[in-house]
Amino acid sequence: MAETPDLSAISTSFNEFGGKIFRKNINQMNFSNQGILVYKNVKAPMVLPRVSASTGVRPYSAADNTNQPVAVTDRTLTVYQSKWDYDIDPEKFRNTYLARFKPGTAAFADWINQVVAEEYLASISNSAAYLGSYNASGTTPAAIATGWGTIIAAEITATNLTPVTTTAITTAALAGSEIAKVVAVVPVWMREKGYRILCSFGTFDLYAAYYASTFQYQFQPDATGRYRINNQNAFLQPVSWMGTSQRVIATIDDNLAMGTDGDNVQVAASVRRNIIEVRAMMPVGFQIADLDALVVNSNA
Repeated sequence: MAETPDLSAISTSFNEFGGKIFRKNINQMNFSNQGILVYKNVKAPMVLPRVSASTGVRPYSAADNTNQPVAVTDRTLTVYQSKWDYDIDPEKFRNTYLARFKPGTAAFADWINQVVAEEYLASISNSAAYLGSYNASGTTPAAIATGWGTIIAAEITATNLTPVTTTAITTAALAGSEIAKVVAVVPVWMREKGYRILCSFGTFDLYAAYYASTFQYQFQPDATGRYRINNQNAFLQPVSWMGTSQRVIATIDDNLAMGTDGDNVQVAASVRRNIIEVRAMMPVGFQIADLDALVVNSNA
C-alpha cells in the first residue's frame, strides 16, 4: 500500500519554520552591503532625527550669547504589512517534487517555503524598494511601500531637493560626463567622510565603457572590491533595485533606510481537505534620513 503524506505535519512545518526561513533570507538581501541601514524591529513609525546648528563659536566673553539655536528635524520611517496568499495541493507534485521527500516529514514544506520566501523578497527589492508607492488598496508589490526613488522625486517636486541637471545617460561618454557633474557638487564633508554613488547596472556598464575608453584599461575594483571614482573618496555601486533608472544617487552610508519587523514576520498555514492554504506576511518601509547627505541628478 502506497504511503500517504501526513498533511498535518506539513501544515505544522509552515508555522514552525516560516519565520526562521524569512529571517534567514532577509539577511541575504544586499541592502546591508550597499550602505543601506536595515532596521529589523520596527513595530511603530520610527523617527529618524537630524540635529543641525548654525555655528555660534566666538571669542570668550562673560555675557550669554544664545542666539544660535540648535534645530532638530526628523523624517519618519513607517512600515506597512504585506502579504502573499497561495494554496498548495501536494497531489500535483506526487510524481515529481514530492517524490524527493519522505512522506510525513516537513522537508517538502520547507522547500516550498524557501522558494516562496526568495521570490517574496525579490519582489520587494525589484518592485517596491525604488519605485514603490504605498497604496493600501493596491494589488501589486509596488503598492507595498513608498520606495527611495519615489521619495526622491517627491522631494524634488516639493523643492526640498535640488537635482544636478544632467543629460540622459545613453552612451558611455555621457555616463562619464554626467556622473562627473554629480561628483563636482558633492559637499566637501561628504568627500572627506566617503560616499557611494548608487546607480543601475545599465548606467554602471556605460560608465565602465567610458572608463576603459578614457584610461585605456578596464574599470577594476580596488582591494576592497569597490569601484572607486578617480580622485574621490567615493565609489560607484550598481544596484539591481534601481532597474533601468538613469538616476544616480550620491550619499553616505546609513542615509537610506529600510524597515521591517524581524519579530513579526510569519507564515501561517491551515489545511482544507488536503489543500494547504498559506498566508505569508512581511512588514516593509523605506525612508531617507537626511536630504543634506544626498546629491542626485535630474534624470529619473
